[in-house]
Amino acid sequence: MLTENRKYNFVGELTLHKSNIANAPHQPKDDKVNWLFLNTGERQFSFVYKIGNPLEARYGSPFKADLAFTMIEAVQDIINLNQAYEVLRGQEIIGTVRIINALE
Repeated sequence: MLTENRKYNFVGELTLHKSNIANAPHQPKDDKVNWLFLNTGERQFSFVYKIGNPLEARYGSPFKADLAFTMIEAVQDIINLNQAYEVLRGQEIIGTVRIINALE
């Protein structure tokens, strides 16, 4: 997982669905890949996430996570709080994210 030494920029609410890849994990906490893409419709931004309460996170149900974006300046100019965005794993749509608030 890509979570070490990260500065997280936002708290978000992720609703993820199990990926169609072979050997998909049983729950989000078991997924070794936490690098996803937020799709605004015009642009995609890569981010990593850290689940707030890993034992309670379930596929198909919203859970809170800290989000760290690689192009934070562009993200801050484009995304809106409390708006839902499509989430992709590679080219596969696997859910949505709603940005709740910014972290300092």
